[in-house]
Amino acid sequence: MKELQDIFRRVREHPGPLALATLLRVEGSSYRRPGARLLVDRGGTLRGSLSGGCLEGDVHTRAMEALAEGRPRLMQYDLRGDADLVWGSGSGCEGLLDILVEPIHGFPEWMTWVERAWATRTPLTLHTALNGHQLGMRSIAHEPDATPSGFVETFVPPTALWIIGASDDSRPLVRMAKELGWFVGLLDHRPAFARPERFPEADAVYAGHPAQVLPGLPLDARSAVVLMTHNYVKDLEALRLLLPAEAGYLGLMGSRARGRKLLAELAEEGLHPDGRFHTPVGLDLGADAPESIALAVLAEVQATLAGRTGHALRDSVASVQP
Repeated sequence: MKELQDIFRRVREHPGPLALATLLRVEGSSYRRPGARLLVDRGGTLRGSLSGGCLEGDVHTRAMEALAEGRPRLMQYDLRGDADLVWGSGSGCEGLLDILVEPIHGFPEWMTWVERAWATRTPLTLHTALNGHQLGMRSIAHEPDATPSGFVETFVPPTALWIIGASDDSRPLVRMAKELGWFVGLLDHRPAFARPERFPEADAVYAGHPAQVLPGLPLDARSAVVLMTHNYVKDLEALRLLLPAEAGYLGLMGSRARGRKLLAELAEEGLHPDGRFHTPVGLDLGADAPESIALAVLAEVQATLAGRTGHALRDSVASVQP
């Protein structure tokens, strides 16, 4: 997500000329997956990658040729077997890759579509034609399962992290979440704490009590809420509203005893958490400082929203992207 956001930003700001390479298909092993992109200009790479360094140099050459010709081109790289030693010096690029290279003029309309979908938190599926004079032309796929042959890609909204509590220990959580390309919002019942200048990286900062602010938040399955007010009454007030909400992750900072007390009080009101709720918040990383605690929290949010356990990859049977 962050890589694509950065590519869009560079396209908007860079005077050009630019070329964009998109990985369309992978057969076998590959460092990147379909949808990976590489943005280049005449000086070299501006942002992104398509492999572990195996192809970027040659793709840049082909991209400059596409710029000179003023038209896109479709390329295939076969790095299986001994070809990996030629292209990647044994770096592990051992697949068959299809790549689309296209000149970029201004800010393409399809990028505007994606940004609009991100802003409205709506998934968007685009179809890219890969044949004839329509090569590289994009259209919105209203029925993704019924699209014609070509490259079909769904862009999902960025993860939204809402932090309830704007104390100093929220700062690293904000900064690190933004490094991931997430939307980050904060709210606090104390106006002196909930000030944008205290959290310049945040996308939104609200002052107000949970009952005033939470009902208006656009919470969805790709939203996470972390409560770190360190105020029992405010956490209780917020959980009354959040447990029935649609957020994909709910986390409460504090001790197990404090969490049990809060949950017992909510249970008396008929409110019971499900698997989305985590307390104490975060993975067990041995965290003991605000920065390492933020890492543990973000890791748990990422794992939960991705449907993963957060266990070590060596102990997992799930597919792994290198």
